[in-house]
Amino acid sequence: MIREIAYGFAGLVLAITVDFLFGIRDDPREPPRLRPKIPLVGHAIGLFQYGTGRYSSRLSQRTDAEMYTLGIFHVKVYVCNNRRLVPLIQRSSKTLSLRPLIQLGAKKYAGANDETYHLFGRKLADEFGDAQTSALSPGPHLDKANLRMGKQLIVELEGLLDIPRGMSKTIKLYKLVKDTVVQATGSGIYGANHHFRDPVVNDSFWKWQPYLAAEMTGLGLFTAKGRAARDKVIDACRKYNESSIEDAAYVVHERHRVLREAGISPDEIAKRDATFPIAMFANTIPTLYWAIWELFSRPTILKEVRDEIESRAVSGSKQDGFVLDVAALKSKCPLLLSMFEETQRTRHIHANTRAVLSDTLLDNGKYLLKAGNYLLVPGRPIHSNVGIWGPSALEFDPYRFIPKKGSDREAVTPSAFLAWGAPPHLCPGRQFASTEILIALALLAVRADLQPSRGSWEKNPALNYGEHAAIESPKRDVDIEVKVRDRWTGDWSLTASESLSRIPLASG
Repeated sequence: MIREIAYGFAGLVLAITVDFLFGIRDDPREPPRLRPKIPLVGHAIGLFQYGTGRYSSRLSQRTDAEMYTLGIFHVKVYVCNNRRLVPLIQRSSKTLSLRPLIQLGAKKYAGANDETYHLFGRKLADEFGDAQTSALSPGPHLDKANLRMGKQLIVELEGLLDIPRGMSKTIKLYKLVKDTVVQATGSGIYGANHHFRDPVVNDSFWKWQPYLAAEMTGLGLFTAKGRAARDKVIDACRKYNESSIEDAAYVVHERHRVLREAGISPDEIAKRDATFPIAMFANTIPTLYWAIWELFSRPTILKEVRDEIESRAVSGSKQDGFVLDVAALKSKCPLLLSMFEETQRTRHIHANTRAVLSDTLLDNGKYLLKAGNYLLVPGRPIHSNVGIWGPSALEFDPYRFIPKKGSDREAVTPSAFLAWGAPPHLCPGRQFASTEILIALALLAVRADLQPSRGSWEKNPALNYGEHAAIESPKRDVDIEVKVRDRWTGDWSLTASESLSRIPLASG
C-alpha cells in the first residue's frame, strides 16, 4: 500500500514537473497559462470530454484574463475571453486561419486521400468556401432551395397534424424535429430523390456522428464502427452523384464544379459530399428543437408570435387554402426572429477555432500568439457578458433582438453574437438554415398546440454534452401532446421569398 502511494506521488510530481517545463519557455507576451486541475493531461481530458466550446467556457469562469493559454503537452491553445479582442482576431485572419482545420477535416472526417488533403491546404479551400457562400447567398438560387425545403416542411407537418378533429396524438419532440429537418433540408439541397430518404443511409449517417470527435483527435483506433457507417454514407453519395444531381440545388453543383476543376476524382468528391450534411443538420436540429421549447413554454409570448404571423405573413382561408409568405417572415415578424436569435444566444456552446500560421501580435503587441498553436473564441462568455447584454444577460428575453430606437440592441455588433461564427468565417448556409427554422416555427405556432404529456415544460432539461454541434441536444427526448388548431385546418402552401431579400440576422 505504501509503495502504491509512493508511486502515485512520484507520478504526480513528475507530471507537475513536466507541465512546468513545457511552460518555462513561454514568451512573457503570450497570454498567461491557466493550469489544469490534473497536471499535464487535465486540459486534454476536459476538451475531449466536454468539447472545445463547453470546456473553454467553463474555464473562462475561473479567470478575468482577456486571453489565456491552455497547455496540452507541447501544444498551446489560446482562449479569447473578451469581446474586445474579437475584431482584432478577425483582422488577423491571414495568420489566424480556419484553412488548416478545413484541410484536417477533409482528411479526418471522410478519409480524403493525400492528394485531396494537400489540395485543400492551398487555395482550393478558399475557392471552395467562396463558391458555397456565393451559391447560398440571397437570390434566385437560394429562393428555389428555400421554396423546395419549405414545401417539404409542409408535407412533414401534414403528417404530424393528421389527427381527427377534437383528438390529440403523442410524439417524441426531438425525433420529430430531427426527421423533419433531415427530410426538408435534404429536399431543399438535394432534390426530391435525395439519398436521406433511404432509412439505411439516414441511420448510417447518425451512427457515424458520435465518432467525429475521436477521429479529429487522432483516436481512430476506437472508431471502426463509425467508419463502417461513414462508408455507407459515402457510397450513397457516390450513387446519388451518378444519377440524381440534376435536381440538386445550385450549391451542390458549385461544390462539384470547384472540386472537378481542381482535378479531384468522383470518389473523392463523394467523400466531401458525405461531410456536407454534418453542417446542414448538426446545428439546425437542436436549434429548432430549443426554439420550439422556448416558444411553446411561454403562453403569452406564443400568443404574441401567433398574432404577428397570422396578421403579417398568412393569407387565405379554409375554403381557398392558406398561404405563408416567406418574405414576410423574414422582414415583418421581428418577435419570431428575436425568439429564434435569443435561443441561439442562450444555448450556443461552440468555440470558433483558428490555427496560428505565423507569430501574431494582437492589441498593439500586448498579446503574442506563436505559430503552430491554436486559438479558441468561445461564444458563451461573450453571449453572457453583462457589459454587452445588460443585467439580464443570463436570462432568456424574447424581445432582446427587436430593434428599438435608443436601446442597447443598437450597440450590439456581429462580434458580440457568434452563433454563426465570426467574420470573415460566417456560416455560408445561415440564411437557408434560418429560413427553415422560421418557416417551421411559424407553421407549428399557427397550426398546432404542443404541451408535454407529463405536466409543464421542464425549466432546465439535461443536455447531451460533447456532441459535434454548436448547440447541445437534449439528453432525453420528451413526449409531447399535439393538438390541431381548428381555425387553421386546410390546405397550406408557400409563396416564394423575394430574390435578394435577407433575414436581418445579428451576425450579418
